[in-house]
Amino acid sequence: MTETPNPAQSIAGSILGTKWKPRLIVALAPERRLGFGECKRELEGISNKVLSNNLEELREYGVVSRDVLQEQPRRVEYELTAAGRELYTILESMADWDATYVVGTGAPTVLLADDQQQLLEIYSVWLAADYDVVTAADGREALALLNESIDVAILDRAMPDLSGEEVLTAVADAGQQTPIAILTAKQVSPNDVSVPADRLLRKPITKDELIDVIAELNRLPTIAPVAREVEARAHRLAFVETHLGSAVKSTEPYRRARKELNDIETERAAATAAREPWRGLLEREDETASTTDDRR
Repeated sequence: MTETPNPAQSIAGSILGTKWKPRLIVALAPERRLGFGECKRELEGISNKVLSNNLEELREYGVVSRDVLQEQPRRVEYELTAAGRELYTILESMADWDATYVVGTGAPTVLLADDQQQLLEIYSVWLAADYDVVTAADGREALALLNESIDVAILDRAMPDLSGEEVLTAVADAGQQTPIAILTAKQVSPNDVSVPADRLLRKPITKDELIDVIAELNRLPTIAPVAREVEARAHRLAFVETHLGSAVKSTEPYRRARKELNDIETERAAATAAREPWRGLLEREDETASTTDDRR
């Protein structure tokens, strides 16, 4: 007996099977409101016409809603409807399935770089069950291996030819976004707040520490670049404070790094408030309700 196709499933399939619509849904999730220009920035390479057509088609499907904020000059914002949020959930499930069953063995690829062969062997054994591991014995080899096939990199700070920090700088200069942690055996210094790594770890490290930091790094490509930058800066401040104590807060490198982080967070909050003014109204309503409850 042949089953009649479900119209809803057919529509979902036609949306998810296109090039741009799934990416638009991801850009607008979770609970984001974006203007036309912001949508275009999220989808590198899309033309104005193609973006406009895709947004209108998603509106027709009831996946995206449009809010006209201003007529002259015209300013609109888009957000996912309840149906759009359900499609986003489907997209997440599909990505998980792809990672598990389609892309090779489904395991992320980790680059381990250290000039101590024994440590490379130990780290590789620890990770073998859950990751594809690639190793490098010096900084130059690590840099040569750091291409788009590498999901996460763990670099020793003091390697021959190129240090871990020099590899970091070269990767950043090339515009590559691979999440990277630095392992250091050096005495922690207040200047470590400026090491341009996503995470810092002090040697010797345990298996659990290595596995945990790789899980953290593997998550970073899923968050916004500014959120990743905030996380990295906050981590480095916490790292030096953990190893040097609260006295480090009075040093010039720490104070400067703290101010830079505060400035980024202030700009980020202002941008969010400008883009999503309704959030401020909700927060004020919550504060009013809380004050009223306290008085009771």
